Amino acid sequence: MKFASFLLVCFIFIFLFQSSNSSNLISQSCKKASKNDPNLRYDFCVASLKDASSKLQPAPTNLEGLAGIAIQLTKSNGTNTVSMISKLLKEKSFDEYAKVCLRDCYDLYSDSLSDLDDAVVAFKSKDLDTAATRLSASLDNSVTCEDQFKEKKGETSPLTKENQVYFQLNVISLAFIQMLRQHY
Repeated sequence: MKFASFLLVCFIFIFLFQSSNSSNLISQSCKKASKNDPNLRYDFCVASLKDASSKLQPAPTNLEGLAGIAIQLTKSNGTNTVSMISKLLKEKSFDEYAKVCLRDCYDLYSDSLSDLDDAVVAFKSKDLDTAATRLSASLDNSVTCEDQFKEKKGETSPLTKENQVYFQLNVISLAFIQMLRQHY
């Protein structure tokens, strides 16, 4: 019985140590990335990655692991946004201009998911230049989506929050890729 208790204490200690190391890695990486990129919000970076990495076992132990998580998080968010846009397009409360914008946003986000798939493949094969290019293309799509609503006076984008979150996740992914490029 004492041996089982000892093993349980050891397991808890190892888990807490690993969790603490992952938390430090996230904080340090987000701090460095936010210093190098004025578009990256440190608090958002830390909160997003801590939440995502807390669901993973084992937790990331290096910048490469964090970059992979950031790209996957961006892709998951983009997939959710495509689903949301599909639902919005079925609503009758939008005028024709807003529906055209939403259809364009749907296409932009769908293209963006393809860019992220390419980024994942490039990242896994350590082709960081291609990964950065594909992430940049993905990032631009959320900005384009938001901007087109602004072209008509008085039109409000129903996707502002989603576009901002997607933009930030892309910025984080891209910043981490840029940091890795400096190490290779």
